[in-house]
Amino acid sequence: MAAAAKTTTRRRRGVLDLEAQFAFFRSQHRHPVNAAAHALLAWPILFTGLLVLHFLPSPLPLDPALALALAYAAAYVAADRRAGALAGLLLAAGWAASRALAARLGFALAWKAALATQLFCWTWQFLGHGLFEASKQASPCPF
Repeated sequence: MAAAAKTTTRRRRGVLDLEAQFAFFRSQHRHPVNAAAHALLAWPILFTGLLVLHFLPSPLPLDPALALALAYAAAYVAADRRAGALAGLLLAAGWAASRALAARLGFALAWKAALATQLFCWTWQFLGHGLFEASKQASPCPF
């Protein structure tokens, strides 16, 4: 009986341990303004990254934006099936929306919109740490 319970409660380790990843995130983003900035601005960063990738020529039949979205979805599903399935759906919707926007805007406008969004979102990511957290940003940065 104990062996059956042990196999069903197998704990993931490393990057696939979603609880450990979330605990680390919360330890670096304690202030509500900083946590909200990261929660709200991470998706536009990913979306505009997908937007620009639609214009990248690829020798493969797979669209680079789709490849990135599928890779992220697979990583999230590997970490947690339920949360990963939701993240996969959000990534699929983001990929489809970025593809439609890329077709509508064309490269000349899309890269400008992506650049403005990236600059705004990344600036607030770093300001969130600098202004609202006692510690510096979570990622190593030479600045």
